Amino acid sequence: MKKTLIAMAAVAVAGTALAQVTISGRVDVGNHNLKTTVTNAGNRLITTANQAVGEDNLSTGFLKFTASEDLGGGMSANFVHDMDIAADVGSTTVTAGRDNTIGLTTGVGTIRLGRSYTPLFSVIGASDVFGTTGAGTVNQFGAVNNLVRASNAVFLTSPSFGGLVVNAMMQKNETTSVANGVVTDTSVSGKSYSLTYGAGPLSVAYGYGKELGAGVTNQFNAAFGGTAAVQAAGVLAVADVDAYAKTSAISGSYDLGSAKVFAGRTTAEYSANGETVGSTKITETNFGVSVPMGAVTLMAGAGKNNWTQNGATGSLTGTDTVVGATYSLSKRTTAYVKTGTYNSYSGTLAAVAASTKTARTNVGLRHTF
Repeated sequence: MKKTLIAMAAVAVAGTALAQVTISGRVDVGNHNLKTTVTNAGNRLITTANQAVGEDNLSTGFLKFTASEDLGGGMSANFVHDMDIAADVGSTTVTAGRDNTIGLTTGVGTIRLGRSYTPLFSVIGASDVFGTTGAGTVNQFGAVNNLVRASNAVFLTSPSFGGLVVNAMMQKNETTSVANGVVTDTSVSGKSYSLTYGAGPLSVAYGYGKELGAGVTNQFNAAFGGTAAVQAAGVLAVADVDAYAKTSAISGSYDLGSAKVFAGRTTAEYSANGETVGSTKITETNFGVSVPMGAVTLMAGAGKNNWTQNGATGSLTGTDTVVGATYSLSKRTTAYVKTGTYNSYSGTLAAVAASTKTARTNVGLRHTF
């Protein structure tokens, strides 16, 4: 349940609107068991993260403040501050702001300024029956700074045109320094847009995003770790100011009543130096289904992954498989169990044998307010 605090203006003026601040949130904790195995050029790394109580297993926890003020003439001002809740350790991480914007809404749409989720992220996440937290079948998030959220950005949302909504994001953060004649450029710029359509049980969407600058992380390095042997093989390079990452996605869902089906395909391309040769390309195709059975909902998802590189022989392939169930104790409290293997790739790329996979199992409770 959302609780609304109404702050009345100090000076009573006839017709003046009341300013409203709405507080909402979500807490998600439970048993957390995770194991990641990475093999790269003959080196093997196994990482485990097993906790009696961990957070963000089914959904991320957050505490959100939203405000809206009617400015008259069909215009309103709005504000959002959304921060992480780490209930497993009893902290609220304000500095890791999830969504923090101020904006205006008019008859021609909404403009927001600050930090928020990108249009592309929403399209990718909509194709996964498990969303974007924990074990899932969409995993093209980690290497790009602005794929999930973008800072120093402008966000635009159109009105609905018969169910069709257009979203766009533009970002620029220019940072350079000169020391002893050496220029260091850590600038990053990005853009993202989406087209979404919803009518009755059907929902479909297309999204695109691109990031430029030295802030782009090389995806192979992020997933498999950088070693001298891999760099010598030309699989990765140090990112420079011409680095880029671009991603496109299409997703859809259809509610049959007795079940809801999900599908999506994501294509991501990364380059450390802006050149065509040496860029890596990753594709993910995923499917999912949820079946409500009273208070219980059964869920399953599967994905197919493929990783190639221009100018390099070989490829990495793999699958994601996740199953789970939720039980609604009330409208706001849910018990859940989820287990699966994801971020799975194996094979030989540019004469370097590499593989990675993550297995994760969670049992816990989620409460919204």
